[in-house]
Amino acid sequence: MSRIQRKVMSDGKTVRWYPLVTFNGKEKSLKGYGTKTEAKAVLKRAEREIADGMYGKEPPPPPLTLGEYYETWIASKHNLKASTLKSYEHTFRLHVLPTFGDMPLEEVKSDDVQRWVNDLAESNLSPASVGKCFRYFRACMKEAEARKAPTMKINLPRPGGEDDEMVFLEYPEITRLLDAAEEPEKTLWSVLAFSGLRLGEALALKWKSVNFETSRIQVTQTWSLGELTPPKTKMSKRRVPIMPVLEKVLEEHYERQGKPGKEAFLFSFDGKRPLDPANVRKRFIETLDAAGLEHVTQHSLRHSYASLMLSVGTSVVGLQRTLGHASATMTLNVYSHMMKGDMDKPVADASKIIEGIRELEHLPV
Repeated sequence: MSRIQRKVMSDGKTVRWYPLVTFNGKEKSLKGYGTKTEAKAVLKRAEREIADGMYGKEPPPPPLTLGEYYETWIASKHNLKASTLKSYEHTFRLHVLPTFGDMPLEEVKSDDVQRWVNDLAESNLSPASVGKCFRYFRACMKEAEARKAPTMKINLPRPGGEDDEMVFLEYPEITRLLDAAEEPEKTLWSVLAFSGLRLGEALALKWKSVNFETSRIQVTQTWSLGELTPPKTKMSKRRVPIMPVLEKVLEEHYERQGKPGKEAFLFSFDGKRPLDPANVRKRFIETLDAAGLEHVTQHSLRHSYASLMLSVGTSVVGLQRTLGHASATMTLNVYSHMMKGDMDKPVADASKIIEGIRELEHLPV
């Protein structure tokens, strides 16, 4: 039977209170306390632990949070490229940990993940960026112990489909954008719109990459998260034709910069470090507003280029190589809706060829 024992210490003045609990038929002291109230609280806790079968056992550790597991998980990724690892860290810091960092790992449910994906989709992130966030998060959760597959059956926003219109600027609108722009962004956006380069590829360009004699831009690297890295795919390393209108823009930019050395960056304030993508993105929105244009992304200038090239009869394979897509299938998936689908003229032309062959062979038509 539990009880509290009062004991006067050797100085004859100090009083200590000792809670005594009966466990397995034996009375056990739970140390002394300065007040009877403290002793009662300790005794009640001991009685509760005995009733729950937990007395004398180590208390269970607090549940592992996703943020704690992430620290262990990311530290184990020695096999990743430095740029990929930095991308993981950047994505988790900005988009995953603010939502899930303090949540116990085992309590993350698919409903939580779906709400998170929906919130990302409603923010300024593109569907492709939302997809990257989800893939990184899923990779972490797949390796987590005692998981319940919270990243299964998640509906990601579609990057575009048959019923979706790809938003990009027409070339009269691009002219308005460039008229409202200031250097060096004006030339940067000209490169995106007149060559189809990605923003990171354009920011990584050095003057040695621009060959005015052959009218080609050599793409060998990209600027991402504050460092130069090789392109992700083999096809991204490519030679892109410089159309005459862009060649004139680049020559003027070269003269304006004072004919810098080959190792100088095209788009930089000091020639040694490319412009910051976030600042460029901000100025792009400001310039769109100044030109009275709808808000699109800088990547849409790449779509404008693809649309123009398809309208003048560029082949799918030719466009694939210029854009640096991994395959022609990817180019078709992205731009098939822009390709002319009218078959009347091709069928009529084919018929004329067949008729001409039959007449040449003296066959009845």
